[in-house]
Amino acid sequence: MDTQAANTRPRRRWYTVFALSSAAFADSMEQFGLQILWPYIYRSLDLAVAQLAPLLSIPRALGVVFGPLWGYLGDRISRKWLIVIMTGFWGLWTAAVGFADNYFQLLAFRIIATLGLGVLGPASMSLMADFFNRKERGRAAGFMSAAGYLGNLLSLVVLGALAASSPEAWRFGFIIVGSLSLLTGLLALGIPEPPRGAVEPELAGVVTGENAARIQLRFLPQLVRIATWELLLVVEVMDFIGFTIISAWIITWMDQLGMGMGAQLVMALMAVAMILGHLGFGWLSDAVEKRNPRYGRVLLGQIGYIIYAVSIIGFLLLGPQNIVYLLVFGALVGFSFSLKSTGARTPILQSVLPPELRATGRALIDWISTLCTSAGIAFSGWLLTRLGDDMQTMLLIMVPFPILLAALTWPFLFRTYPMDMEHLKLRLGEQREQILNKEII
Repeated sequence: MDTQAANTRPRRRWYTVFALSSAAFADSMEQFGLQILWPYIYRSLDLAVAQLAPLLSIPRALGVVFGPLWGYLGDRISRKWLIVIMTGFWGLWTAAVGFADNYFQLLAFRIIATLGLGVLGPASMSLMADFFNRKERGRAAGFMSAAGYLGNLLSLVVLGALAASSPEAWRFGFIIVGSLSLLTGLLALGIPEPPRGAVEPELAGVVTGENAARIQLRFLPQLVRIATWELLLVVEVMDFIGFTIISAWIITWMDQLGMGMGAQLVMALMAVAMILGHLGFGWLSDAVEKRNPRYGRVLLGQIGYIIYAVSIIGFLLLGPQNIVYLLVFGALVGFSFSLKSTGARTPILQSVLPPELRATGRALIDWISTLCTSAGIAFSGWLLTRLGDDMQTMLLIMVPFPILLAALTWPFLFRTYPMDMEHLKLRLGEQREQILNKEII
């Protein structure tokens, strides 16, 4: 069956990776553009500094509401056209932010533009799983993730430098990012739309766009019966609580340490480590999968979480003593973050979810993670106040603890992942028989 799957690979696979990675690049620039450009925006429009909060929180809240919808649509309708419209052409609303003349226009354009940011993750995860088989998904996911973090890095450098050139130059930042989103929509027009499950060995050669399974609401309870999905939900929630909190406070923390330009160097090194890690560990993940498909990726993830937890503690505990510690542990944080995500979580999730539930399964994890991380950030602010603005202590309490919980939850995957993989293979085999029986009749 593996040979048959290899012979029925969908065409233009790597073009699809390039197009989706370009969309991830543009989305990442759009996601962090407002925070980077805000020091110039509020002066230009004569706004209060604190008015940034509603611009971030209100669109985020609406994103939580719409998140499950994007997942459902990603499993129900054409993923290609969903990405073309909501990730590509929807970027024109981001460009419109650059023409805002007052706060209410800024808020309205920002709300509309942000609605499209929740589409790419679920739809692309489902789509990529139908271009790359179980032994190839790590490198594809790694390339796309690396493009996203490259967008984060360049938004910090390019948008900041552009905005600093003149009082109104921040407008061109939004126009450029919106135009990039539009361009990615045009690139996505060239993506083929393979049937769901096209490269699964059990369905290769028999599944078509007409007979492929599509999500129905009655299928949703099946997710909670997939133990690996439940464990990954817990792991990602805990992981992203820690990651989001340190991301929210890291620049302010290093500013309090008196790092000056050293803070930019540390942030840049972490971003570069993540980019290189996503590229390298994606290929390593596929190599390990070929040698040990039952436990290889789970072991990579466990190693990644152990290094990640130790690196985070070293970064926060020893970092204030010397910038060298910050650089070394920061690089380890970036590499290990990539190892546990691209090297393990993403391909594992694709290998246990049925093709018709992949976008929804990804979207629900993102939805619950967003709710929990929002609460985590709010609690970190409350705790910081209670500790008398002692950010060092607050970060040591709030960041390592949930990451350690994620690391301690991960070992259960050694038991659930092989079983859930086999269950999916059996289910897909039954689907194959149903398709063949209908064709015979």
